[in-house]
Amino acid sequence: MPQPARSMAARRRRRIDAWLIGLAAVVVAVVAFAVAALAGGERIARLWVSATIAEDGSARIVEVIDYDFGVEDKRGIYRDVPGLRADDPVEVSSPDAPDDVVVTGGRLRIGDPDVTVTGQHRYELSYTLDGVTRGGQLAWDAVGTGWEVPIDDVEVHVVGAVELDADTCSAGDRGATNGCALRQTAPGHLVARVEALEAGQGVTVYATEGRALDTAPDAPSAPTAAPAEPGIDPLVPAAIAGLLALVVGALVSLIVRRAGREHVPSTGLPTVVVSSGGEARIDFEQLGGVAMPSASIPRDISPAQGGVLLAGSVAERHKTAWLVDLAVRGVVDLEPAPDGGTAMTLVRLQDGEPAEARLLDRAFAGRTQLQLGGYDESFAAAWTAVGTELSTWQQGSGLWDDAAELRTRRVRWLGVLAAVTGLAVVGLAAWLSTRQSALPLALAALGGAVAGGGVSAALRAWELRVLTPQGSSTWLRVESLRRYLAECAPTAIDDALAEGTLGDYTAWALALGEAERWSTLAKSVKTPDRGRRDSYDDRHWQYATYGPVFVTSCSSASTAPSSSSSSGGGSSGSVGGGAGGGGGGSW
Repeated sequence: MPQPARSMAARRRRRIDAWLIGLAAVVVAVVAFAVAALAGGERIARLWVSATIAEDGSARIVEVIDYDFGVEDKRGIYRDVPGLRADDPVEVSSPDAPDDVVVTGGRLRIGDPDVTVTGQHRYELSYTLDGVTRGGQLAWDAVGTGWEVPIDDVEVHVVGAVELDADTCSAGDRGATNGCALRQTAPGHLVARVEALEAGQGVTVYATEGRALDTAPDAPSAPTAAPAEPGIDPLVPAAIAGLLALVVGALVSLIVRRAGREHVPSTGLPTVVVSSGGEARIDFEQLGGVAMPSASIPRDISPAQGGVLLAGSVAERHKTAWLVDLAVRGVVDLEPAPDGGTAMTLVRLQDGEPAEARLLDRAFAGRTQLQLGGYDESFAAAWTAVGTELSTWQQGSGLWDDAAELRTRRVRWLGVLAAVTGLAVVGLAAWLSTRQSALPLALAALGGAVAGGGVSAALRAWELRVLTPQGSSTWLRVESLRRYLAECAPTAIDDALAEGTLGDYTAWALALGEAERWSTLAKSVKTPDRGRRDSYDDRHWQYATYGPVFVTSCSSASTAPSSSSSSGGGSSGSVGGGAGGGGGGSW
């Protein structure tokens, strides 16, 4: 059973919408993952540092740097150490990254120029630093202000063979005071902890040496395990946001489709359930299933209007049906070309109704006949006006729900706003996920749901354009006629001839997309004796057999020819007027 054009278009558009909603969910997930991956950035996850004080005031420094390179490819790290003792060994090792070291003055460059690394890696450094204590006073920049990346966690240890009285610990920008606590865990052992230093901030500890100890405390052991990654894996918020976008998008799609059910009369349709408010609604697919083939021609609308009602928009065949309907009523005549081609002749026989007369006056422009099949400026202007007339009728016919049209626009714009807002929330969740866990997951779910629902609402808003009960009733009558034209036996031509309705059926077949089949039936049926047919029947027989050609002829006469070949050679003053050509860009 051939389906109505609007039904097939709706199915096709629903399939496209489903793919687009799925694609939107993928985009949401990709955005979340990309933002989360990039937001982590380059940083030091943990800096553990200890100083073992020697009798000459120097100290052996041990640093354990858990350096996170993020997603960028880097070759390693460098370390600037003012006061580095050059004649003492500098030891560098890494369990998971290249640890070649080059010492140039006070700079240590660690890594392999031929190997890149990403993500988090550990570097362990050991070197001797002069001048940590002077005159019994300890002043040590445990973390210098020259770091170009933030540090999430700092742990500082000072060990010496003398008692150390903690004076103060300062953390922050150069010149800042206080900001951290320095405590003595055992005689000769001070410890400080600092959380979250920004790039360019440091930590300095101050202490006063006391009496010598019988035994120096044991040097602290560096942490063996790397610090846990802060936040959560970028895949988690991405997966949550994408999944919620897909689920809510599908749910909103179903809600909009349900809200877009057609208004139908509450009686006469056995498959319709009437709501408690007395309103009957039915899905468009179900509405099409109610229609049964019927030879009855609707007389309250024209063939062109019926075609617009069935399709939901104005097409070329509807305007052609308008012209053929005029020919059937004897206002104009369509004379086929002798060779059967598209060069048909349109002849004006009468003025027609006032609205028709205005359009015909515009098409003929003072002539009594014009040839179709080639562009005619006057006919093209009138043809555009016919389409405008049909669109105006569609808007004011009362067959479509005007309130539903307003809802369609509102839902579309609100959907776009929700999609943008939801995507922004997803981005915020992804950015926070590098430092937190619970809140980003909740925001990812919320943002994904809002974004997916917004995209779905914007895409599916067209479903809200629905018919009024009168419109649905008329649509059913038109669809029933279309099914009759699509299924009728060849004898339908003879019946139409006998009843004098052949021309009417021809105009409706054109408007409803069944012109090809109607033409085939008209050509295949054995025609009665021409002596028994008057000129009226003869013209209508021609209209029936030439229906598809009318559409092509009118389209050709209303389409301006291409101007691409209007000029000959190139112009010396224009772009591209010479031979060859080239271009370039950045890389």
